[in-house]
Amino acid sequence: MGGVNGAEALKALYALQEKDLEIDRLRAEAESPPEELVALQGQVEALEERLTNLLERRAELEREYNRHSLDIEDLSAKEKQAEEEQKRAQSAREQTQYENRIQQIKDRIRELLELSTPIMEAMENLEAEIAQVEEELAALKPRLQELLEANRARVEELEAAIAAKVEERTAMAAAIPAQILKEYEAIRRARRGTGVARMAVQGQVYRCEGCSVVLPTHVAQKVVRGQVVRCPSCGRLLWKGE
Repeated sequence: MGGVNGAEALKALYALQEKDLEIDRLRAEAESPPEELVALQGQVEALEERLTNLLERRAELEREYNRHSLDIEDLSAKEKQAEEEQKRAQSAREQTQYENRIQQIKDRIRELLELSTPIMEAMENLEAEIAQVEEELAALKPRLQELLEANRARVEELEAAIAAKVEERTAMAAAIPAQILKEYEAIRRARRGTGVARMAVQGQVYRCEGCSVVLPTHVAQKVVRGQVVRCPSCGRLLWKGE
């Protein structure tokens, strides 16, 4: 593929690529938050996850403690009822039966109270840990909000700069033959950002600056003449440079 305007088109294309790479850099910068913000967000997220786990554990303990409390309340009522019925017992055998039943209830109440004690202690420890995490979060969140606001302003500024560069790029692209431009853009997508490369001259050796491969003589001659050709190795369009 060649043409009298090939050299000029390639020069314009190379300048367009520099504009594209500048836009890419600005977009990457806009998408990359500052390290301090990333680190602080990670710290806050870790604390929030820890707090969520602590609150869930507290809720589990509260449910278990409440179940024991309800059981104790129910057993206490049954104990009282059994004592009242014992008073009305007519025989020694009935008295003994009620005594055994009352003792079983007392034993179960004592067992539940013993089980409830470590639950209460665990809940107290959790409350202290929850308070500590909430205090740490309260200390970090104002700084996080400051960094988020600063990052929003930074991104807005970068987006404005990108919009201006895109406008410049559109004007530059309009002066390049559509066929060459389309080919460049397809190569650029495939080659992660670069669709045109300069040809470097090292003595009698010609290299593609895109992939550093030595170019065949007939390819190098076409590039020198300003024809539009591709590197046989990486497929980029080749420009002879200034």
